[in-house]
Amino acid sequence: MGGGRAYWDKALTKIFLDLCIAEKIKRNYNKKGLTNIGWQNLYRNFREQTGKNFDSKQLQNKFSTMKRQYKLWKSLKNMSGGGWDNNSSTIRCDDDWWEDRIEENRDAGQFHGKPLEHEDELTTLFGCMDTEEGTMLCVGGIGERTPSGGSDDNLTPMSNDNVGLSSAGRVAQRAGKEQVVDSPPPKKSKNMEYYVGCISESMLERSRNESSVLRGEQDEMKELLRLVEEDGVAQGSELYFIATDLFRSAARRAAFRCIYPAENRKAWLRWTWDNARKK
Repeated sequence: MGGGRAYWDKALTKIFLDLCIAEKIKRNYNKKGLTNIGWQNLYRNFREQTGKNFDSKQLQNKFSTMKRQYKLWKSLKNMSGGGWDNNSSTIRCDDDWWEDRIEENRDAGQFHGKPLEHEDELTTLFGCMDTEEGTMLCVGGIGERTPSGGSDDNLTPMSNDNVGLSSAGRVAQRAGKEQVVDSPPPKKSKNMEYYVGCISESMLERSRNESSVLRGEQDEMKELLRLVEEDGVAQGSELYFIATDLFRSAARRAAFRCIYPAENRKAWLRWTWDNARKK
């Protein structure tokens, strides 16, 4: 397994998030996070797509860190009372407000004037809608939520002779009285059509986002291949075809952009290709 410190850039984090979301869509996910099967798939797919040999602890730590960041950002956004800048996707509050938040939690400072990176992906992965009935409605399905506080009021009996009776009705029954005291009308719950509609809308939105991401990747591929040609690599050459294959990885596209000059970029294409074939 990999050792040492794991370095995460934006491109690598994006790949990690996309893989996590893919496991959530496949229902390899519960209220605690990925299931064992989900993690196994993630370890394998992450290595294949990035070439990084991060160990399981490093990937799990990244997942936990992103979850904490999202929960903190969501909490701050809710506490801002509508202080939100759509243009910059940042929480817009005065310095006094931020001083109080940072005093409460030092990590809050990372969002002072700065957006939450990968907001859409983190919301898809960690964002849920709490319903009145005590369930979590998340992208990928409806899952049960553990009632908070362990109160009996949050528990619904599955089978009992007292089902449908109010507390007064149960007392009357225990006293041996034959009459049944009517309970108040049960709280109206949202029907399945509501949940299906919410899930469908979430999946439709994700489909739109994926289409947008795909178009962005295609445009980036064209741009990088033009750069390869400008570096003196002819279309139809072996090195050109190597580039088209390597650029399928977002992490490799990001790395290619950082290399100068042209000769070093061409050397990197060859080295990366040869190194990948050895694995």
